[in-house]
Amino acid sequence: MEQIRTLDRLGLLRLWDWLLEGKPVDGWAEGKAFEYLILRAFEVETAHVVWPYFVSRSEQIDGAVFVDGMSCLVESKQQAHRLGFGPIARFKARLDRRPSAAIGLLFSSSGFTEPAVEEATRHPTRNVLLWKGADITHALMNGMRAGLQLKWRKAVEQATPDYQLGSEEDA
Repeated sequence: MEQIRTLDRLGLLRLWDWLLEGKPVDGWAEGKAFEYLILRAFEVETAHVVWPYFVSRSEQIDGAVFVDGMSCLVESKQQAHRLGFGPIARFKARLDRRPSAAIGLLFSSSGFTEPAVEEATRHPTRNVLLWKGADITHALMNGMRAGLQLKWRKAVEQATPDYQLGSEEDA
């Protein structure tokens, strides 16, 4: 983990490109580089980051981010196929055990299926923001904090947990 904490924004973009090409990172378990990349990207922007930890034997948290008055749990999934609703529902269940102000940030390197996004939009707990590859690229280039603020604003205004960063509306 110490290796990731030396990377600046440019180093994180290079690592992201490497991961998008499907290349493993020597010495790290599968998915760890992606998990650490997300946390480090927030840390570079002076967010308070809690690195992966266990709450109990059965609950491992990929990380937490505290920034701009927001308290966020982070879940990162690096896989070949888009995520269905199952991982979103499990993450929402974890959030339900926390104060209602907690926000979930679910990062997926390959994105989400349309039915999963539709169900996430209809689900009564709308405190999970969905980040797919293009959102991650945009946020790494333009700021994770700014991306988080915009995604949260659009979720509140339009009930869209999957607002795509870089859209024409991003003013």
